[in-house]
Amino acid sequence: MIPVRLRLQGFLSYRQPQEVDFTQFDMACISGHNGAGKSSLLDAITWALFGVARTKSQDDVIHNQMDRAEVMLDFQYEEHLYRVQRARLRGKSTLLEFFVRDEDGNWRPLTESKIKDTEARIQHLLRMDYEAFINASFFLQGKADQFTVKSPGDRKEILMSILGLDAWDAYKEAAAARRRQAEQEQAALEGQMQEIERELAEEGERRAALQKLEEDLRQAEALRRAREEVLASARQVAAALAEQKRLVETLREQWQKACQALEGQQALMAERKAQWEEVQGLLVHAAEIEAAYAEWQAARRDLEAWEALATRFRDLESQRQALRQEIALEQTRLEGEWRGLKEREAEILALQAQMLNTEKEVAASRQNLQVLETRLAEREALQRKKEAAYQEQAELSAENNLLKTQMEEIKRRIESLQAVTGAVCPLCGQPLPPAERLRLIEELQQEGKAKGDRFRANKARLQELGEEIRDLDGRLNELEVVESQIKSLTAYLAQVEERQQHALRQMEMWQSEGAPRLAEIEARLREGQFALAVREALAALDAQCRELGYDPAGHEAARQREQDLRSSEEALRRLERARAEASSLERELAHLEAQRAEKEREVSESEEMYRQAEARYVRDAANLPDLEALEQEVQALKLNENRLRVEVGAARQKVQVLPQLKKRLEDLQSRRDETKRMIARLKTLERAFGKDGVPALLIEQALPEIEAQANELLDRLSNGSMSVSFETQAEYKTKVGEKKETLEIIIRDGAGSRPYEMFSGGEAFRINFAIRLALARVLAMRAGARLQTLVIDEGFGSQDAEGRQRLVEALSIVRNDFAKILVITHLDELKDAFPARLEVEKTPNGSQIRLWKA
Repeated sequence: MIPVRLRLQGFLSYRQPQEVDFTQFDMACISGHNGAGKSSLLDAITWALFGVARTKSQDDVIHNQMDRAEVMLDFQYEEHLYRVQRARLRGKSTLLEFFVRDEDGNWRPLTESKIKDTEARIQHLLRMDYEAFINASFFLQGKADQFTVKSPGDRKEILMSILGLDAWDAYKEAAAARRRQAEQEQAALEGQMQEIERELAEEGERRAALQKLEEDLRQAEALRRAREEVLASARQVAAALAEQKRLVETLREQWQKACQALEGQQALMAERKAQWEEVQGLLVHAAEIEAAYAEWQAARRDLEAWEALATRFRDLESQRQALRQEIALEQTRLEGEWRGLKEREAEILALQAQMLNTEKEVAASRQNLQVLETRLAEREALQRKKEAAYQEQAELSAENNLLKTQMEEIKRRIESLQAVTGAVCPLCGQPLPPAERLRLIEELQQEGKAKGDRFRANKARLQELGEEIRDLDGRLNELEVVESQIKSLTAYLAQVEERQQHALRQMEMWQSEGAPRLAEIEARLREGQFALAVREALAALDAQCRELGYDPAGHEAARQREQDLRSSEEALRRLERARAEASSLERELAHLEAQRAEKEREVSESEEMYRQAEARYVRDAANLPDLEALEQEVQALKLNENRLRVEVGAARQKVQVLPQLKKRLEDLQSRRDETKRMIARLKTLERAFGKDGVPALLIEQALPEIEAQANELLDRLSNGSMSVSFETQAEYKTKVGEKKETLEIIIRDGAGSRPYEMFSGGEAFRINFAIRLALARVLAMRAGARLQTLVIDEGFGSQDAEGRQRLVEALSIVRNDFAKILVITHLDELKDAFPARLEVEKTPNGSQIRLWKA
């Protein structure tokens, strides 16, 4: 993995967008003051790839003045260019995008539906997780001993991951899955074999059962055919009876229709006879009907005369009603004005009474205002007194602060003099006899007591001033209330005066205008002196109505008489129709009587034919066998025959399948034996793919090379005084003669072998550096383009000048093994040892990066 471009914003100390172009250098140092943000660049790479940084939570990677952290990393891996973008919103979820650049220069997305699946895809591409990554070629700050301090078992796990041996776990799991699948297949085959063997053991029983079922089927077929012949004969008899029954039904329907026709003839005759009798009744009263009609005509003429007179009367009445409405409207208007004036009169009287009460209240308020203004005159004197108390309080507080400082200084000098055991003054350094020391102490004590007395007197006076100020504040607060009351009373008196002036104007206006108008309206209403012209026109119309002589009661009596006689018109029309229908009804009744006799003869003949046919059908139906019982019996025989036929087929199938079962049993036995052999081979592969198999052999092969590389570097770093070796097996404490897989690190120097913890910080760093650099170098040489980047975060500070020089020389040895080498340091003397430098500076707008090249 070779970084190409890193862009970050809002990440840790980087607030504004910053970018690092790794194509500008092959080997560089990252320098800057402590806390500038050097290690944050490496955190940005691991956070982008694995979502891991040196923070407690994901939100901690966000700059404290930002709500979003974002890192974009472009890196080259095995001749392909990839891009990872990871962003975090404060208090929300993380966003992760993964791309690869195609041949056309476009970014093709590789992002999965879930973040964890995308992270798994990145780890699969790099063939390592975060732990393997930082143990291979990333020497992170504070984690240089990440590999060395691990337990022997964990070291072996990390080494397997670094060397890409974790693929063998996948091989082992695949072999185990194939083995479990084969074991399931074997169990299924054995179950099928047991079932077939059970069926083959039933061969004799199956053949005997088939023979018995075939004999039962032959007997059932013979019985079914015999009963079907009986059923066919019974069905022929039933068909003849059905035809005979249909004839009976037809004769019955003919008889019923003849009866219905006779009933209809008789009903029509009764209807026509009733009409004839009604006509005869009308003809008897012909003279009365004609006289009533003539009387109705006379009543109509009388009503028409009354209607003409009423029309003229209604016209006059309409004109009278309009005039009466005009008079009523004028009266209503005058009455409304009178009511308004009466209400205004009542308001004026109430206003006069209110003014008498208000004058008393105004006098009391003016007296109260004089009292309040007298009290308010004291406020200025109280305010001056309060300011003087504040001034004295401030002076006493300042004096007490100075006295407190002086007393503390005197107390410190006294303690210094009391603690002296020699003859030299601790304050001035001059010789100091004991008597003089005691005299000084006494003088200082007297001076301290005087200042203390002054301090306590000031403190008591401060308390008195505090109480005095609180009392003055209370009195001033009361005067503020008095001032508010004065303002309220002044405003009230102004409002009352304005209301009184307004009331006087209203009363004067009433006496000059309202009262005279009220007396005028009352007189006009009392004497009826309004709408005089309308009253004269109404009197003229009343005279015309009296001359007309219209009587509403006589008009109503003429209308009622005409309505009572109006039915004579309809009676006359019925009489005329009766005279026209009398002769035709007599002819029709004679014809209907002749038809009735013919219908009665038809009914009698139809009934006789129906009775005879019904008696024959009843007699023949009594000898018919139970057809339904015969059909049920035949159906039951067919069902039984079908059941036997199915059972025979099933039994024959069971016998016919026996040879096939024998052949299938041989095939299953062959497949089971082959599956057993496959399971044995897969178990062998599981053991070979396990940690104690091929991976262990590969580690055994890689360790000598790692050990040689580490010793070559350690020889330079320690000037030939130190070496390291690895042991992959150790004796069990409880199992004599047996060994366990491990990865122990043995360190030797001029004093022999010592544990890793016994070495100093500088020596431990050189050991860690040599082992980790050897791992990275071997990995780079073995895997080609897998990891071609070496990063060292600090660590040089634990070395002396010679040690730092040796570390730089070690980097020069492995320089050609890596495409990119980055070293983070805050030591100025190391900056010139690198051809390029990334300078990190912390500013008010966040950390910023500048590239310097030699």
